[in-house]
Amino acid sequence: MSAHTSDVVTTYRSPSPTSRVLYWGSRATLRHVYRAWPLTESGIRGLAAVERGFARLPHAPGVVVEASSLGGVPAVTTTPRSGADGSDVTVLYLHGGAFVFCGPGTHARLCSSLAVHLDAPVHAVRYRKLPEVDLAALIDEVYSAYRSLAGQLPAGHRIVVAGDSAGGFLAAKICELAALDDVRAPAAMVGYSPLFDLDREVRDGSWFTRDAYQPAATLQRAQALWSRGPAGIRGERSMLEVDPEAFPPTLITLAAGELVEDSAIALTERLHAAGRTVETHRWYTAVHAFPVLDGLAPESRRARELTVEFLRRTLPRVG
Repeated sequence: MSAHTSDVVTTYRSPSPTSRVLYWGSRATLRHVYRAWPLTESGIRGLAAVERGFARLPHAPGVVVEASSLGGVPAVTTTPRSGADGSDVTVLYLHGGAFVFCGPGTHARLCSSLAVHLDAPVHAVRYRKLPEVDLAALIDEVYSAYRSLAGQLPAGHRIVVAGDSAGGFLAAKICELAALDDVRAPAAMVGYSPLFDLDREVRDGSWFTRDAYQPAATLQRAQALWSRGPAGIRGERSMLEVDPEAFPPTLITLAAGELVEDSAIALTERLHAAGRTVETHRWYTAVHAFPVLDGLAPESRRARELTVEFLRRTLPRVG
């Protein structure tokens, strides 16, 4: 897996055979499904079947999975069977899915892997989604879960906020709101194909590098949905407008050419210029949020390894 590093962005240009199959298979199937799938209430209800299917899969070995609650917000807590009694790190995970679908069930594989390899508990928040609530209420719910978790843990305990796609926006939003409120800040942030700008103009990339399964037209429809509601969201709609000082050490992974790439690279450069700790890894011929497919492709495993390595460097007592 050859790599080229420029400042804080490392680019991998030699995809594995598995990654190639996932990428071209997604372009041939999911891309067309997403282009046609309606983001109406009935269409969004249909997407709920995705998590229901994943929820029926057996739990990964080596972990204990339990329903939990953070300040009244449902969550799923995954703990290593070793108990992680000596760990002073906890992960709060925010799933992606454009704020309309997915849940802890679709991300159980990744959360289990992070719990085992970090030897730390991982709390996946089961936040309510659109159109049940608007985006402002959804963000408030996630932030309440974070504040509840922070209130339960000793002062020296470190909280890592992590998320993929729309969950990456929520993780960054927690960092912004914690800074605004002068409350306990996350110790690190991890974003897998993170959405950092709700309103950024998007267009399909070149034919060879474009997003594997998210056509620009689909994201544009989602952007219209995110703007609905009786009130605007608190703070910024673009993380590029947030004071860099709000961000803890940050790790980002991306697929080259995907629709969220521009804003993620822009935030990387902004944080680096401000002297913040940031590291971004970018893969060619990879699908959006591929680390969620933990263990299914060498790139997914490597992304998880990079996450653990980054957290061990920036939070030295991890692992």
